[in-house]
Amino acid sequence: MSPATSATSLLLLHTWGGDARTWAPALRFLCAGGRTAEAPDLPGHGDRTAEPFTLAGALETASAHTADHLADRSADRPADHLVDRPADRPVDVVGSGLGALVALALARQRPGSVRSLTLVGFPPAGGPAAAGRLAETEERLRRAGTAAFARSYADGTLRGPDPARRELLRRSMAATRPRTLLDSLRATLGWADDEPPRPPGPPCLVLRGAYDERVGADAARTLAGQLGGTYGVVAGAGHVAYLDEPEAFAAVLADFHHGLDRAAAGPAAVPAAVAGPAGRSGTEPVPPVRHSSDPPTRRSPSAER
Repeated sequence: MSPATSATSLLLLHTWGGDARTWAPALRFLCAGGRTAEAPDLPGHGDRTAEPFTLAGALETASAHTADHLADRSADRPADHLVDRPADRPVDVVGSGLGALVALALARQRPGSVRSLTLVGFPPAGGPAAAGRLAETEERLRRAGTAAFARSYADGTLRGPDPARRELLRRSMAATRPRTLLDSLRATLGWADDEPPRPPGPPCLVLRGAYDERVGADAARTLAGQLGGTYGVVAGAGHVAYLDEPEAFAAVLADFHHGLDRAAAGPAAVPAAVAGPAGRSGTEPVPPVRHSSDPPTRRSPSAER
């Protein structure tokens, strides 16, 4: 791991129904070489289940872990949720599902505090599909209860064979209040209602598990183009790639961040690796999508025939 990457801390924002502890299997690989990371509980999750979830509150939580806020924080923090890091540098922000929604908002509002942005298992379905999923989730929670819903969700979402990883997600979701699950799901499903996709500022990677049944490859590639970013795949993983395949997830993330280090080192830097076949992990550049705020492209007379 390069010195520049080791010096850039990770801010890890957990998936829907998860908490900071769900990052534990990945931390072993993400923090290799002495890299530091923080993984806070979002409001209503983990040690904060008594709090209501709001996107504003989640954004405040993420902002509190950026460089310009760390000086004001208490030193009394749970050791299993984070590793201390230098407070004078921007962070590499990584968000999965619900955490990706918060990460995107953070990068837009505080771009100077974010070196790079990685969105995992994002975007969720929009339109009628989003409304249908919210109604279905509410009905399942009402009929089965949170504990049974959590077990079914974890079993149906994680592809990996390790029962301990599945148990991390199940326990976290089972301890989360139904209202929090619904409010946070509503916020995630409505992510583009108020603001259409546009480049957030920092370099961006849109990452999905190769077997993610909730976010298809076309949707992820399209979002990467809209955000002016890169599309990446984690081999063998489903929707929650950081829990399914933590080592492969960390490797793709490291490649992305190494590419930023090389770019910062100057024009002689070696370009980042491009993805191989669909079954392998990796990243690939995506042609940028022209946004409505961009100037119209002038077409040649021959192009209009």
